[in-house]
Amino acid sequence: MVTIRASEADASGYVGHSVRQRARPLSGRSQLAVSRPLVLVMPGCERFVSGVPGESRERAALKPFPNGELHAEVPDRAEGRSCIVVGSISPPPGNLERLTLVAHALHRAGAESITALLPYLAYARQDRADLTESLGLAWVGELLRAAGVDRVVCVDVHSRQAGEVLGLELHSLSPANLLASALPDCWREEVTFVAPDDGALERCAAVARAADVNRPVVWSRKRRTPTGVEHLGLVGSPGRRAVVVDDILDTGATLVSCCRALRGTGVKEIGVVATHGLFTGERWGAIFHDGVRQVWTTDTVLSRRRPAQARIVPVAPLFAALLEGASD
Repeated sequence: MVTIRASEADASGYVGHSVRQRARPLSGRSQLAVSRPLVLVMPGCERFVSGVPGESRERAALKPFPNGELHAEVPDRAEGRSCIVVGSISPPPGNLERLTLVAHALHRAGAESITALLPYLAYARQDRADLTESLGLAWVGELLRAAGVDRVVCVDVHSRQAGEVLGLELHSLSPANLLASALPDCWREEVTFVAPDDGALERCAAVARAADVNRPVVWSRKRRTPTGVEHLGLVGSPGRRAVVVDDILDTGATLVSCCRALRGTGVKEIGVVATHGLFTGERWGAIFHDGVRQVWTTDTVLSRRRPAQARIVPVAPLFAALLEGASD
């Protein structure tokens, strides 16, 4: 059975990655270089590998043929090495094609193991479907596995059942400490942390603990209707200032409804902590008319629609141990 390990990792915390080394009679600097995983970085993902030594990091070599077909080439030193591909599989669709092509090239080159480091695991919300519908996360897992990927590392995966559906070893790193450290003191004092639904309770409590806020977490009951999301009431009593915590800010339907429910109970100021800021469409902008003063999100996704009120928290520190080759 494939399991997911969700770790409360701090800036140096990566849990569950094992690195096997090919036996070679090397010493000194050469031995250190081989013991580190070989890291291939997809275009646009350089921000995730800051601090990785240059001799262990390369940009993935991708080029199109004149007819538009893609070609990937990897270093010959991939043979017998633990390799990590740092990239994205989120839209546009070409991202998934490029990453799997690079992984396939590493597999053919004799890589001992291949880890896909995907800070935002796209398709993770497509983790259930009727038999007549596609199951997006399972489809992604089959493509990655066929390309030679052994495991996936991401940040704050949407649900605990993701590993089962993906069909690959999956490690989800918690950004709770990073996000909590970004909150100024005024958003830690006399603040109620709020989960917009029961599925967000665990991550909301993790951020509250990391921010050293002992007040009970409030959560909101909701239901989906043909026209969107409807919140049915709050479980718990928020104060005048609240911080809503969720994993994804996409169209904003859930957050807009939750913020309106909070305003209805007398909350005056609202902050939003969302790990992955997609900012799709325009509807999410309504949160700023419903008491939201500040948004904190990570750089797992770089959206051109990100508002001026958003403060960005880099996630690169979460990957330090993985990229340096730390084992269990």
